[in-house]
Amino acid sequence: MSHEWDRGVLAKSSWHGLEEIGTFTNGLSLIEHGEESGALPVELEAGVPLSTPDGLIANVTAIVARYRNHTARVVGAVGGRYRHTTPGEFRELVHAIADAGATPTGIFSLREGSRVVATFEVSEQDGKKINLIIADAFDGSMKLMVGFTVIDVVCSNTLAAAFRSDGEEWAKIRHTASLEDKIQDLIANIPAAIKSGESVAALHEAAAKKRLTAKQAHAALDLLAPLADEDASQRAKTRAENRRAELLAACALPINRRNNPKGSLATLWNAATYVVDRREDGTTRETRGGELLDSMLFGSRGKRVEEIQHIVEIIMADGSVQEMTVSEATTAGVDSKQLGAGILEAMLEESN
Repeated sequence: MSHEWDRGVLAKSSWHGLEEIGTFTNGLSLIEHGEESGALPVELEAGVPLSTPDGLIANVTAIVARYRNHTARVVGAVGGRYRHTTPGEFRELVHAIADAGATPTGIFSLREGSRVVATFEVSEQDGKKINLIIADAFDGSMKLMVGFTVIDVVCSNTLAAAFRSDGEEWAKIRHTASLEDKIQDLIANIPAAIKSGESVAALHEAAAKKRLTAKQAHAALDLLAPLADEDASQRAKTRAENRRAELLAACALPINRRNNPKGSLATLWNAATYVVDRREDGTTRETRGGELLDSMLFGSRGKRVEEIQHIVEIIMADGSVQEMTVSEATTAGVDSKQLGAGILEAMLEESN
């Protein structure tokens, strides 16, 4: 059947009814249910030779999964460059997500154990649950993926639907030699991602209702897309002018304006992040090797998105826009409530 269910545990019954039902209290209980049910291997052995009965050796090797209560089985046949996610790394991801406040809701395997999926509920917005998904494959058919979706993922069909609907914003990591480092980067960023996922809708709604004064808007533009110095080369001046023009053009796009009033903080915020990876006509900016989402998560584009938020971090009491590090702001006497999660809220309060 197309749902490709193998085995696993969910917090409540699904449409297919093939799952066990369990109670999840934290990340450890999710892992325990996964190992007891046989959805999550306790050990993966890579590089196992594959051969025919007459002794021919294949140019790929097997990934063998070993379980707590189930018979070992081959869950993938992969090439020499493939680097699987270890059970320990998968557990680390589960713990990081649960420790950051997400509620575990299920863990199951698909395609005879070659794929493992863990699900969490992060928050509820406008009557819809926001779910966070970890999905991985041991057979080279899929990257390690982590992302948010409003779809309840309980099988292969719903996983595919979630990815089609929300997959552009999922982290997707190749199974290569750099996997270990990128998993650790992902673990380090999970709390901030969950915190953002919980609050971004409310913050954006508030931002849409607030207008920047002309002085604040001009100061923000100078930081987000600064013009070149007078003594700069003509080439540098042209590049800077083009960046400013791109940002202003992006502010006029319906996707960034939505229903925001003129001069809305939300429009400027949308436009500044929009031009990081897209041109004003909507086409994607190419990356130098790797994939766009890889660059957004780990590379220069991801750092630029952080920089944009940093640029608009501090609205001082006099209404001017300033660029500060958190340590500089603290030294300058800025209230700690204006830092971190309170930055945008403080900015909105000072924008009136």
